[in-house]
Amino acid sequence: MVLKGNRLISIYLILKKNEDILDRNQQSVKFAMEKEIFNQLSIEEMESIQDLYEKQVDILGKKK
Repeated sequence: MVLKGNRLISIYLILKKNEDILDRNQQSVKFAMEKEIFNQLSIEEMESIQDLYEKQVDILGKKK
């Protein structure tokens, strides 16, 4: 399974919101997702990632 665009961001946001209770495997997945997302987005986009997701802006889809 490959997660792209807002599907990737949706899972990342859930993991980020609950990062204080993640086990080692979940932390590893969150870190990998974060790395992928950080490589594609600007600082401004990262700071507003939750708002962009809620507005259904596919910021990763626009990058490719």
